[in-house]
Amino acid sequence: MTNEDINYKDLTKEQLNKLKDIYIESRINAMSESDLRKFAKEIFDLQIRGTVGNEEEREVWKEMKEHFEDNFETKIKDAIKVNGIKEVNISPEQLDFAERLDILEKRKKAESQQRKDMWDED
Repeated sequence: MTNEDINYKDLTKEQLNKLKDIYIESRINAMSESDLRKFAKEIFDLQIRGTVGNEEEREVWKEMKEHFEDNFETKIKDAIKVNGIKEVNISPEQLDFAERLDILEKRKKAESQQRKDMWDED
């Protein structure tokens, strides 16, 4: 059988997945560090900027918040300073959602700490 005689339909799902794994590994190994960084940037750019709809925006917002952790508010302020308040596309609903999410997280931490303290008081 030649390469043209075989197509993806001839392989089982597991075989096709294994071939994909081999291809991915080969592509990565053939790339320089610079190429890998460019590729990762392209993927992140598509993933983050290519969001559609409120649900995907919320997911990205949460991902950014988790990444920046305690510096998230500072990063928001930096973005507002750089681009001006009118150019930052954060709706009141998104700000409200972020604030509510932050309050919930603080409550969870406080409750967790309270439970921990309760058990440590022995």
